[in-house]
Order: sequence, then structure tokens, then C-alpha cells
Amino acid sequence: MKIPTVAVLVAAVLLASPPSCVADNGARNVRATSAQDSASVTSSDRFFEFHSGFWINLHHFLYEQAAIATAGPRGTPHEAELATDASQAAGLSEDEEKTWSNALTYYRANMLRHDLSSDPSMVTIKNRLEDLEDATSINRANLDASLTAILDAVAPVYRTHWWQLHDTANRTWIKTLMPLVDKDGATLSQQIAMAFETPWPDHPLRIDVVAYANSGGAYTTLHPSRIIVSSIDGGNQDVAALEVLFHAASVALMDTVTGIIIRGFTAQKKSPPPGLAEAILFFTSGFLVKQLYPDYTPYADRFQLWVTDDDWKGLRSILVKDWQPRLEGRITLDAAWSQLALDVGGSLTTPAPPAVPATAATPAK
Repeated sequence: MKIPTVAVLVAAVLLASPPSCVADNGARNVRATSAQDSASVTSSDRFFEFHSGFWINLHHFLYEQAAIATAGPRGTPHEAELATDASQAAGLSEDEEKTWSNALTYYRANMLRHDLSSDPSMVTIKNRLEDLEDATSINRANLDASLTAILDAVAPVYRTHWWQLHDTANRTWIKTLMPLVDKDGATLSQQIAMAFETPWPDHPLRIDVVAYANSGGAYTTLHPSRIIVSSIDGGNQDVAALEVLFHAASVALMDTVTGIIIRGFTAQKKSPPPGLAEAILFFTSGFLVKQLYPDYTPYADRFQLWVTDDDWKGLRSILVKDWQPRLEGRITLDAAWSQLALDVGGSLTTPAPPAVPATAATPAK
């Protein structure tokens, strides 16, 4: 089932003790500035800055391969795989195979129990590896020494056997998507911002394109807002890539969206149901892209999120009735919240949660 990926426990990121896989030396990661680093910035415009970085691709590939080795191919059933990836492993030398196996063993023992998108330790690792871009070593990432040693040791194996394939797939995906962003980016960003009466980010959002993202194919983390998206996931291709990207980007507005939902429901003495903000963001991006491409099937409809996710059952028809008029400019935001509160809100028996969300979300299967 393709399901929205929940990301970044905001309070936890700020308050949690340093994870075992992140060095606790208080040092802030310094953005890499070498010629190799700049090579990973493949394209940018006023909405997005696309990267295809070596270290973040290696990290996600190891996580994916460790999951497959643990649970078999059914362990990640919704993640597309390059057909050549498995065959490449057959070409490893004895020493390379040992190094690769050691890395997968480490990831199985230390990483798989942590969710890529919602575990604060994994978000920290992700951000630091993204910042390294294509640096020759990860020593400056201030990660745990054991993880640093594993990644440095296995990097030559990945670079020799897989990186060119993955980087080419990433850059091809970006090149294919950019004309759609150029054509429709202004419209979609303005419509999403207007729907929620909140400004679109005033700087290009960072997009790290990887061969393998997570079981959902993409996710967003906040503070800073960054997006991971798979270039080879079957759900992220053609016009669907446009929806995936702008859905993921709209998650950057999650703090504001969650806050106004809570205020709107509280005004009606109601409590919003779980997953409402995520459902609204999916409905919004899908509806707006379909207005541009009438033959397009929105992501949540294509992957049947409205019937497979327990929190979303019955929501689609209500959003068509109560939220779609807002997207069409026929009612005010306050009127939309009031009607949604009447149709889906529960009794407000406890104090409303704070406006800052516990989590934030993005596309997935």
C-alpha cells in the first residue's frame, strides 16, 4: 500500500539525546564546497534545487538492500528496482563482496529498526550526508565512527558497480521533470499557497534525488525543509512526478496547515481526526494537477489510499464536498474548516494540541 510517509518529529529533533549513530561533539555540519560537491547540483529554479549526491544515494541503497536481505524481495514491495542492480552484485570481487556484506550486516543490525523519515537520528544522518554531496570522504559529517568507517569502506564498491547507473537515472528523471516544473510550477505553487492562505517558501526547496527513497518512494523532512524522492519508483514518473514533487513541497507548509486546521476545528468545538492534514495535502496536490492534466489520475486515487488507510476511509467524499469548493475558489478558508469540522470532527473533550505538528508527511505507496 502506498501511504504518506510521516517525517520529522519536530519536538523530538530538538530535545532528543544524540543518537548512537550521530557524533555527539556539538559541531555543526559544514556544507561541502569542493568542485565534486557542486557537481551534484544538477538543476535549479525558483521553486526547487535538485541534487544527485553520492553519499545520500549510497545510504539509501544500503538501507534498501539490507531490508531486502532481511525480509526478501517482499520486504520492500513498493520500491522499484533497476533490473541491473541485482546482477551487478554478481560482478563483485571476493574482497568487494566481503566489504559489501559487512556494510549490509551493519545496516541490518543498526539501521533498519529506525525509520528513514521519522526517526530523528536518521533525519540527522540524512541531512549530513546530503550536505556532503560527492565529497571524497564523510569525515566532516560528524557521524558515529563506526558508521563513518562502514560508509568510507564500502564507498569504492558502490562507486564502481552502482553509482553511475543510479546517478544517470537521477539526472534523467530531473531532466524529464524540469519542463513540467517550468510550465506548471508557478500555477501550482500559487494555488496551494492561496488555498491555505500561507506563503509559498521564498527560496528554492532542496530536492535530493536518489535511486531508492523509502517504501513510499519519497518523503519530506522539516527544519530545514528537504525532500527525498526516488528517480526509479514507478509511482514517481511523468505527470505523477509533478504531483509527487508539489505534494512533498506542500509538506513544508505543514506547520501552518496543522495550526489552521486545529484553530478552525477548535472554533467549532471539534477535534480533527488523525491524518486529516495529510489527506488534505494529498487531495489538494492531486486535484490541482488533474485540473492541468484532465486525463491524469491523482496519486491517492491511483494507489487507493482512500480505502486502504484506516484513517482516510470515507474522507474522500467529504473532501470533495467540503474542501474542493475551496480549491475552486468558491468558499473561504474559514467556511471550509467549519464544514469539515461539522462533517468529520469529533467532540473536543481535551485541550487542543499545540499548533506545531508532532509530525509531517509526504508521498508514498
